[in-house]
Amino acid sequence: MKPLLFLSAGLALAAQPVSPEALTAHLREAAVVHLAFRQTRTLAALSRPVASSGSLVLARDLGVIWELRRPVAMTYVMGPKGLLVVSGDGRRERRSAREAPVVAQLVQVFQALVQGDLKGLGEFFTVTGAGSPAAWELTLRPRARAEAFVQRVQLAGGRGIDRIRIEEPGGDRLELKFENLRLDDPLTEAERRLLAQD
Repeated sequence: MKPLLFLSAGLALAAQPVSPEALTAHLREAAVVHLAFRQTRTLAALSRPVASSGSLVLARDLGVIWELRRPVAMTYVMGPKGLLVVSGDGRRERRSAREAPVVAQLVQVFQALVQGDLKGLGEFFTVTGAGSPAAWELTLRPRARAEAFVQRVQLAGGRGIDRIRIEEPGGDRLELKFENLRLDDPLTEAERRLLAQD
């Protein structure tokens, strides 16, 4: 094949849309994922962003634990029984997705990734993908049901999830960077109790 023809064929292949499911299929191989995160929340009403950090547990069949440690302690647990919020002093409160829309949307995205069910996001988002399984990017644009809460979600990763950026109506945004990926470390007894929401 002549070099020019080979190059144009390669460009044509690269330009083809990539299935988001194909990019992230390897993520569902781990039944449990543990991550640490650093979060930056930029609010249009504030001159400086608010930084926080914590950890995340994704259990494919049980749900998600989103634990903020700094600057305040707060844990969000999403599972079959809904959304549970646990304050730093141990108080528990059930909330609806409407009361914590950004957390609910994030949890839904995480669950879809680890369950390998990006089609499940189709009710709320159109999902497009680019890259390869080793270095992938997903863009989620809201359908009418979600556009009151979010304008766009961008995810990037490789072996795991590396970063997420959520743009909200009104100019607010949330950026998350993940590190210390651990795949298939078993759930602790405390994590199991939280996910069971007993």
